[in-house]
Amino acid sequence: MSRKPTTFRKVLTVAMIMAVGSFYSLVSSSALAQTASKAAGEMSVTGSVTINGTSAISGATVFSDSKIKTSRNSAATINLGKLGRIQLGPESEMTLRFVEGNIGGNLNSGRTVVSSPAGVAVSVATADGVATASGKEPSILTVDVSCGNTRVASSRSEASVAAGSKVQVVAAGSEVSVGSAQAPRCARLSTAGQSEGLSAGAIAALIIAGVGGAVAGIVAAAQADNVTPSSIVVSGFRP
Repeated sequence: MSRKPTTFRKVLTVAMIMAVGSFYSLVSSSALAQTASKAAGEMSVTGSVTINGTSAISGATVFSDSKIKTSRNSAATINLGKLGRIQLGPESEMTLRFVEGNIGGNLNSGRTVVSSPAGVAVSVATADGVATASGKEPSILTVDVSCGNTRVASSRSEASVAAGSKVQVVAAGSEVSVGSAQAPRCARLSTAGQSEGLSAGAIAALIIAGVGGAVAGIVAAAQADNVTPSSIVVSGFRP
């Protein structure tokens, strides 16, 4: 009579072990799936650039919520694959935000140029407001806060800037400013005509693969003996 309770306890113990093992297996698989699906980008740097306060090198992996900071005479490009790319000019700081269908972040200083293909929206927040592009068309959005206010230029599609209760439309090739400028004179963000004369295929390559010439120009400028802040060009926009 005593064998039955003993056998029952053994069977129950084995069943509990199997149940616990299956649970941890499911949890581990779920965690691995979430890690694998997390969006990431690859960084290319010129000069001195940091990620979350740590010195960065070209080829570094960048995740959403990373804070990127460039020094004087420096620049950074974050290639996000099918989502597009984010570029930072000299003396810029930005906390990146990117998920499926949306890229951008919070620009604290300097300048950023965000390029995205159709289907990917852009959103860049500053102290003055939020610049957005809907993603219905390919977009190249420049946001600059180096003059104290926020200047937004769009060169491929219509964008908008929301500041408080006011929303301003940024037509393709035009520029809009919000906030109060501190610098006495700031050069206009030249966007008009930057993509004129390009075929549809060339424009697609520009947005998805990036402008190779611009990257080469950045590297050449950084290696020159007489490098100045204005000699580094981010996607054709000169401070």
